[in-house]
Amino acid sequence: MKGQEMLRGATDSVSIRIRGEQMPFARKTLQEVGDEITQSDSDGWRIVITPNLHHIYLMRQDKSLVDLYTSADLLLPDGWPVAWMLSRASGMDVDRIAGSDLLELLLKTDGQGRPLVLVGGEDHDALAAVAERARRSSWKVYEEPAPRSEVDDPELRQALIARVASSGTGGLVVLGLGAPKQERIAHEIRAEGGSGQILCLGMAINFSAGRYRRSPLWMQRAGLEWVHRIATEPRRLLPRYARDAMAFVPTLVENGGLKK
Repeated sequence: MKGQEMLRGATDSVSIRIRGEQMPFARKTLQEVGDEITQSDSDGWRIVITPNLHHIYLMRQDKSLVDLYTSADLLLPDGWPVAWMLSRASGMDVDRIAGSDLLELLLKTDGQGRPLVLVGGEDHDALAAVAERARRSSWKVYEEPAPRSEVDDPELRQALIARVASSGTGGLVVLGLGAPKQERIAHEIRAEGGSGQILCLGMAINFSAGRYRRSPLWMQRAGLEWVHRIATEPRRLLPRYARDAMAFVPTLVENGGLKK
C-alpha cells in the first residue's frame, strides 16, 4: 500500500490528447478530491469538471469546448472509458471519480456553516431534497432552480450568475445543468469575482435526490453502469450513448492507440 501511495504521489496528473490539445486529468482518489475541494483556500474561483465520454464527444464536435475544458482547474475522469484511456496512456491505475459519488461525499462532509449553492436539478423538489441533506451536514445552503427560461435569457442569466457568485463566495457551487451549459456558466461565475469551488456535476443532484437510482455496486465496479442507465432510460440514453461511442475510436487513434 505504501509503495502505491508513493507512486501515486509521484504522478498526480495524467493526460490524453483531444483535437490536438493535451487534457490533464487529476490522478487522485475520491477522498483525496473531497479533501482538496473542502479544505483548500483560493483567492478566486476554482472550476472542477468531471468529463465522461459524452463530454469528449461534444469536444470533438466543437473545438471551442476544448479550451473551455482545459482551462478548468481540476478535471476528474467520470466514466470507465475516460479512466481506461488515461490508464492506458499513462501505464498507471487511474480511478474513476463520478460526479454523483463526489456530491454524495460532500453531502456527508461537515460544511461548518460554509455556503453551498445548488444550481439546477430536475425540479424544485429534487433541489429541496438535496438542500435538506446538506443542511443536516451544517452547510449554509442556497437553492437556485435555474429553469431554462432563466438560463437562456441574457438579463436573467446575468442576474443568476451574480447571485450565485455572491452567495457561494468562500464555499461551494454545484452546477447540475448538463454539458456544456454548466461549464460555460462556471466560467462566467469565475469572471464575476469571488472565491470558492465551482463543481460541474451534471445529473448528480438528481441522483442524490433519489430521482434516479444508481446501478448496483458490482456493475459500477465492472464498468457496466451505462447498461443500467440505458435500461432505465432507453429512449433518452440509447441514442446519446450511441453518438458518444463515435468519439471513442478517433480519440484512441489520436492518442496512438494509447500505447507508449
